[in-house]
Amino acid sequence: MTENEKKKEYFNNYKKLCNKLKSLEDQLQSLRETEESAKIPSISDMPKAHKQTDLSDIMVKIEAVYTKIVRLRAECIKRKLEIEDRIADMQDGVEADILRKRYLEFKPWEQICIEIGYSWMQTHRLHSKALSNFNLNKKL
Repeated sequence: MTENEKKKEYFNNYKKLCNKLKSLEDQLQSLRETEESAKIPSISDMPKAHKQTDLSDIMVKIEAVYTKIVRLRAECIKRKLEIEDRIADMQDGVEADILRKRYLEFKPWEQICIEIGYSWMQTHRLHSKALSNFNLNKKL
């Protein structure tokens, strides 16, 4: 694995954390909707099954997911601040901007090219140079 690939992996691990956090937040929203629907009694003349969803089980699951979200959110914030600090120490502002837009804001290449005013090829060349200049081993 090349040095630049290691740096990309470092950045992508942050994105994976963010994606996991988003997934947990979606799961929490779904559980809250389930909780709300379990609270509303349905009025119907249809026969009912004897097994009802226990609301306390849903509430316990909601609490467990919420606890994971709080822990993961703190981890994401810590990682983002670490990356921001390392990017801020870079000498070239354009290179730092490219890394920030790509790995912290998760913008697609097309949008980055437009925002920085460079062609696709030039943006990728600058990205490669930015990765080379990014200090992964800096002590925080």
